[in-house]
Amino acid sequence: MNPYIQIIRPNVCLLSVFGLIVGSVVCGAVWLVKPIMMLYAAITSFLICSSGNVINDYFDFEIDKINKPNRPIPSGRISRKNAVFYFIILGLSGLGFAYFVSFPFFIIALFNFFVLTAYASNLKRTLLVGNFTVSYLAVSSVFASGFIVNSFQFSMPLLLLIIISFFGTMSREIFKDIEDVKGDKTVGAKTLPIVIGAPKSKLIAILFLAIACLLLTIPLYQKILSYYLIGVIPAILFSIFAIIQAKPSKSQKLIKIAMIFVLLAFLIENLQ
Repeated sequence: MNPYIQIIRPNVCLLSVFGLIVGSVVCGAVWLVKPIMMLYAAITSFLICSSGNVINDYFDFEIDKINKPNRPIPSGRISRKNAVFYFIILGLSGLGFAYFVSFPFFIIALFNFFVLTAYASNLKRTLLVGNFTVSYLAVSSVFASGFIVNSFQFSMPLLLLIIISFFGTMSREIFKDIEDVKGDKTVGAKTLPIVIGAPKSKLIAILFLAIACLLLTIPLYQKILSYYLIGVIPAILFSIFAIIQAKPSKSQKLIKIAMIFVLLAFLIENLQ
């Protein structure tokens, strides 16, 4: 794969776009009313997410030499100088598209751009702050979908989706920290597994995931049989598989799949 494509992690950015689309459907299908605004918003989401992944790899150069040496920067396929230029181009392009969506949407995009930079440079090495930051960023595309038009489009299902996504991401990030302990120790990071140990951290990750799964069942109290189950059942099954895995790398990947099914569940339910 071309290193400039690999470094932006397109699968992660497309998941962000998918969250934006699902959020827009849940809060009123804005994409049907103003499709061009939806397109600009989707491009913004992809580009801002991409810029965040690039700057993250720039600052994680020393860690990735240990944990993930095949990534573009530690492998030497992209220089750190070029990575900075790439980050700026992606970020400014994303903000440019955001400007033509709505002013509130632009402000969220601008805020996220700075948060992504702060996370990569410093916040990710701070106990729990990094996890909370990534969890916010993960749900921000869903939240931002309500601002594709100037007046905020809010609904209780949108709020529920945001909360579920937040807890699910918190769980996944803790599993990722457990996976990256060796490299994180070399730079003096204060992640949860380093501070309290991997076993206790795994229990906390499981707790967050269990809360997300319980919240996922709330809509079923109103309608036990619905198309919502098409996404809910796989999401819960993949979450269970994630919990019983011995390797944190497998757990965090399974949670990512579970989160895709969560989005699918809300999309299907709100398209009816």
